[in-house]
Amino acid sequence: MGKLNTRNVCRYIYLLNAKVDHLAEFKTSKGVLNREQLYIIEMVAEEPGLTQKVLINRLKREQTSISRAVQKLVDQNYLIKRQNRDDMRASYLEVTQQGRDALDELEDSICEMTDDVLEDLNRDEKKALTDILEKIHL
Repeated sequence: MGKLNTRNVCRYIYLLNAKVDHLAEFKTSKGVLNREQLYIIEMVAEEPGLTQKVLINRLKREQTSISRAVQKLVDQNYLIKRQNRDDMRASYLEVTQQGRDALDELEDSICEMTDDVLEDLNRDEKKALTDILEKIHL
């Protein structure tokens, strides 16, 4: 792919990300979650016992940023942080019942937001986009 095409892909990914950020504020019965908070809860729900180090690597963010985000989710009772007995610097994360309830509660909102973003695509285009995103999944 030439530089011009690569630049266009980067530009459109950036614009899509900005659009999703604009739309992605999720109201739960316990408060509001932003996209990153929701993503952290989803990741931990899919992989109980996940460590902050893994989150840092997957989200490509600074340690202090992830530590603050996780601590806020712990303080709000969406996550539980358990100390690793073998390595006191590490902790394992688990989703609380409140976190699981929030994911269930927000499922429709997430689908609605996705439908809004993809409203101009037909079925075949949505399938092609899904296939591409699965192929390059970060």
